[in-house]
Amino acid sequence: MTAFEGRSTPTRMSRRYDLFRRFMILLCRLLFGLTIEGMEKVPKGGPLVVAANHTQYPDPVLVCMAVPRRMQWMAKKQLFEPPYKKFFEFIGSFPVDREGGGRAGVRAALAFLKEGWALGIFPEGTHRDDGTAREAKSGAVLLAIRGGAPVLPVFVGKIPGPRARLRGGRLRLIVGDPMTLDAGLRGGQAYREAADDVLRTIYSLPKQNRKGQK
Repeated sequence: MTAFEGRSTPTRMSRRYDLFRRFMILLCRLLFGLTIEGMEKVPKGGPLVVAANHTQYPDPVLVCMAVPRRMQWMAKKQLFEPPYKKFFEFIGSFPVDREGGGRAGVRAALAFLKEGWALGIFPEGTHRDDGTAREAKSGAVLLAIRGGAPVLPVFVGKIPGPRARLRGGRLRLIVGDPMTLDAGLRGGQAYREAADDVLRTIYSLPKQNRKGQK
């Protein structure tokens, strides 16, 4: 047995995590007609910022299903309370104190990127129940530029309810092409504009894929 047997590394999923991910994919295919598009676009190694829309609580798990790499997630520290603490740690989350400015979280995120991890982040921040996009936060852009990482846009569709499933509704996860940001970007305005571009790209993925399938 090697030193990393059964453990996750930046380019390798632990057996337990891999089994969990495969089980969730199978379960969602059976229950929600899951389709995953563009999984082959995920870079196999190197630092990566995975940016996704956030409209429902299960989104972090759904994004993990679309990205065949072990991920690390920035999550608000309030989530790390029993009985959920162990689960969030299992899917690769680490706590961020948003009220304290989140500087420690940014340092931790950059350390993960330096080691070659895939870092998950929601540019919209906290999930939004009505499914509409909000103003993008610049954190994903800042981390990508400082961490020397491309941004991978991922669209997470709404989980269909029983009636929607009977009408043919399916859960769609769509991975877009990696985006390379301008390393020379400076200033809050430039970061916000780049973050808006990332968010627009995420929400345009369903339309792009429908055109490509015609």
